[in-house]
Amino acid sequence: MGISGTFLAYLGLVFNLAGGAGALFGVYLIVFRSQTEIANMGRADSLGYLFVCVGLCIVAAGVLLARYARRA
Repeated sequence: MGISGTFLAYLGLVFNLAGGAGALFGVYLIVFRSQTEIANMGRADSLGYLFVCVGLCIVAAGVLLARYARRA
């Protein structure tokens, strides 16, 4: 039994939404909070770059998952 195409499509949509929100939050950290120290983990702009990169990778995974769902 395989995973249905509808489930994969919804999972791809969730990945796209989560990755987009993460990337936008990263842009917010870079632009508006660049000199702020966040919980002794680092400056906000360095964490913002991390959020942007990881968010865009999650969006790419969501797109690939949605394309695979069309074929399933």
